[in-house]
Amino acid sequence: MSKREFGSVRKLPSGRWQARYQAEDGTPRTAPTNFPSRGDAAAYLAGVATDIRRGLWTDPRNPDMPHLREYADVWLAQRTVRGRPLAPRTIDTYRHSLDAWIAPTLGDALLTDITPSIVRRWHQGVMSSTGPTATRQAYALLRAILNTAVADELILRNPCQIRGAGQPNSPERPLLSLDDAERLAAQMPANLQPLVHLAYWAHGRLGELLALRVGDVDLERGTLRIERQVIEVDHVGTRVTAPKVGSRRTVHLPEPALDTLRDLLAARPAEPDAPLFIRPDGTELRAHHVHAAWAKARTAAGLDGVHFHDLRHAGLTLSAQAGATLAEVMRRAGHASPAAAMRYQHAADERDAVIARRMTTQARRPDVPER
Repeated sequence: MSKREFGSVRKLPSGRWQARYQAEDGTPRTAPTNFPSRGDAAAYLAGVATDIRRGLWTDPRNPDMPHLREYADVWLAQRTVRGRPLAPRTIDTYRHSLDAWIAPTLGDALLTDITPSIVRRWHQGVMSSTGPTATRQAYALLRAILNTAVADELILRNPCQIRGAGQPNSPERPLLSLDDAERLAAQMPANLQPLVHLAYWAHGRLGELLALRVGDVDLERGTLRIERQVIEVDHVGTRVTAPKVGSRRTVHLPEPALDTLRDLLAARPAEPDAPLFIRPDGTELRAHHVHAAWAKARTAAGLDGVHFHDLRHAGLTLSAQAGATLAEVMRRAGHASPAAAMRYQHAADERDAVIARRMTTQARRPDVPER
């Protein structure tokens, strides 16, 4: 055993290292986990010593201190966003991250036992076991849960301190042109072609489009009302819920979209509550039906790798290029904050710069007639 200024570390038969120290009351404490190296164990002890000196140390043996798993279960049941309970699909996503990636390693740890070094090792383990998206989601969830633990004064600071680990870092999506969108629509089954047109011109999310009813269309005013969405819930199937926070909206449609809707409604029952989109046999149209058709259509159109959601991205970019302000893009998109809408403004700015460069090229050509 190697003695240090504070606590001690020793190498276990397994090859890992154990850290021990004395609490303020003189009773021995053992670190909640063993460490891969002597340096990691020493770093843990240094952190405990600093907390004790600053008066920040909390006794992990507090009988009222919950384990992460039980605290997370309560957090998930009580969590709200802007005063609203979590959407069922969000709960499913959080529950999967918790059960698959967080609880197996950290679930039995007391909240006070979870340190930055433990979080770093856990994060490294998750990264080696799954993809970047699942890792990011799991880390963001753990950080949110422990932020609430700080607010509840169960822990003094959040041990999730890995810079950027919870931030999305998705590659820039391809920008579809109108011709691209038309080619993709042409390769889709006839009953799904109007769905593609509305994803582009009305900027609807797939769940919002699947939830549309005949009565949501107002051909006289040229508008489409979006006030619900269809979500897929594991082991349950589809559910119709309110759309994302701030996403209820009425979108004015350009003529290509209205032409599509006129043709669609001419062949559909007039009942306002009837689904706008159905399968050819009249049964429920679900997201996996659309994705299966989309996979074939994008290959046939020579646009492999393009997502259905890219239609919405392209349509919103077109609206920005047509002169829509940030607030107007937000309204058409159903965005609750400017951050997401800004990407379409940036795309419009980039396109404007391209136009300016082309104008410069034209101005410098010797065959351009003078006026």
